[in-house]
Amino acid sequence: MVQLGTPAAHRPADPAGKDAAPAPPGAPTQAASAGSNRKHLAIVLGVALVALTVDVIAAWLSGSLALIADAAHRVTDVIGISIAFGAATVAARPATQHRSFGYARAEVMAACVNAGLLIALGVFIAYEALARFVEPHTPEPGPMLFAAVVGLLGSGTAALIMRSEHEGFAARGAFLDVLGDAVGSIAAIVAGLVVLATGWPYADSIASLAVVILVVPRALLLLRDAMHVLMESTPYGLSLPAVRDRILAVPGVIGVHDLHAWQITAGLPMITAHVIAGEGEDHHRILHEVDTCLGEDFDLDHSTIQVEHVSRPLEFDAHA
Repeated sequence: MVQLGTPAAHRPADPAGKDAAPAPPGAPTQAASAGSNRKHLAIVLGVALVALTVDVIAAWLSGSLALIADAAHRVTDVIGISIAFGAATVAARPATQHRSFGYARAEVMAACVNAGLLIALGVFIAYEALARFVEPHTPEPGPMLFAAVVGLLGSGTAALIMRSEHEGFAARGAFLDVLGDAVGSIAAIVAGLVVLATGWPYADSIASLAVVILVVPRALLLLRDAMHVLMESTPYGLSLPAVRDRILAVPGVIGVHDLHAWQITAGLPMITAHVIAGEGEDHHRILHEVDTCLGEDFDLDHSTIQVEHVSRPLEFDAHA
């Protein structure tokens, strides 16, 4: 007799088992509903458009590479935040008979695109900065400082808006964009002050490299976490051996196979398992207790459990 599990009710719990892989720095640590934060993303997009306009005008007037870098970064911001907003909108659409998990993965794919844009931009800016070490160029500090201050006010405001709303992949990519903007503006302000005080031609290039060094690693982390989801890897912080041991501890369970865990997007983990019940055991009771322990002990709210009789032949191609 086979029973299929239904999603367990939400129960707060610590999902990490003793053998769980710790979440790497930058990995999502809280559940985030797909398609959330669209209002915040729309506000941040408006701020990015205003700051971009100021940066482009000031970069043209001053000839500052740091401002050109900042303006180019803001172009990718506008593109990236637009992608994130569109992905969050798509992700909010309900599931259909053709897409039973809905459109939540749109946020993950948008994060990959966003991270790729940031990395490509970082490579370009690093190349230009190194070229200016060979042929130094001193920018006009006045327009440079004005645009940097305006940019810092805008990106700082956007970062404050997004700081508590960036657990989802789309919002996390947008937060990374505005955080990079703030860093770029601070670097441009420092470079502008150095040029104003000393006329040193290398300050602008060093500021540009500093932005690259600070932003690109974060983009790589975002890309890594997005690929982790797309590859349907076990969610960070979840130990499959601990899950297996807990299921085996349910009275009447004598085996577990085909145990799989993955996530649709940040905060939406899924788990499936084939559970072997002993001779004469109540399959309904076992199903209920397994669903309950997965929810209470691992915060796995969406589980699909197949309870099998001990006489059923094992599947030789079981994955786990």
